[in-house]
Amino acid sequence: MLTDSHAHLDFLTEGRTIKEVLFDAQEAGINKIICIGTSIEASKKSIEISEKYSGDDLQIYATCGIHPQDGKSEVEKLGLIHCFKTLKQAAQSSKKVVALGECGLDYYTDPTGERPATTEEEKGFQRELFKKQIKLAADLNLPLVVHCRNAWDEVFEILEREQGPTLPETPPFDKTQDRQSRSFNLRGVFHSWTGNVETMKKALEIGFYISFSGIVTFKNAQDIQESAKIVPLDRILIETDSPFLAPEPLRGKQNEPKNVRIIAAFLASLRNEKIEAIEKAVSENFSALFL
Repeated sequence: MLTDSHAHLDFLTEGRTIKEVLFDAQEAGINKIICIGTSIEASKKSIEISEKYSGDDLQIYATCGIHPQDGKSEVEKLGLIHCFKTLKQAAQSSKKVVALGECGLDYYTDPTGERPATTEEEKGFQRELFKKQIKLAADLNLPLVVHCRNAWDEVFEILEREQGPTLPETPPFDKTQDRQSRSFNLRGVFHSWTGNVETMKKALEIGFYISFSGIVTFKNAQDIQESAKIVPLDRILIETDSPFLAPEPLRGKQNEPKNVRIIAAFLASLRNEKIEAIEKAVSENFSALFL
């Protein structure tokens, strides 16, 4: 059985219902999916989806978070204090919530001018949003789902500073106590990995997992593939980031959780391992981090 650690089931389009998408996922051998929150409203929707569509053979979980880009207008409209009060209430409202995020930094530096470069003011806003979600994760003793675009040094600096004097716990995490009563150790996953080997080593050093999306299958993703070849099996997760980032040969089409099997097969081939080894690892890692 396989897991999809990051999907946006509330964003699916093209005439496909959630029920149809989840049926196909189950037929493909997927038994756990995390529906990701990117704003207050998206977080509430993710919880709703997880509670409505979970079944004996396919469990749906949720996260609550404010994406550095997608949640900006909501924060500007409602205010930071109100948003975080509501985000905390949402995260505490359901046992289906297994992580905080996605959160992080999302910087644009494209010199072509297709999209304006991120301003210093915007960067400051994103940093504050990220720091507050790290602290909320500590308060709730939940792992983080981290998003990073063109900001690796700053992401690591913030994570290392915000964890304080407590050293990260090496996976697998202690499951002998209830999650809410355990002392907090900064832990989480870098979703849709786009870093190189050096940044991967830094992520592993602070106890984080590395989650590979369909990007790893792209022909121009050499750095990501080099990371995928050597990341320890006990730190690998896989995701679709549905409906985005469909893997080859489906690139450009709407992505769905069933396609996580394509990513698993690609990783197995890339690492010269049996797909059963990948399936076992990602399933165990999913449970170790989130459940």
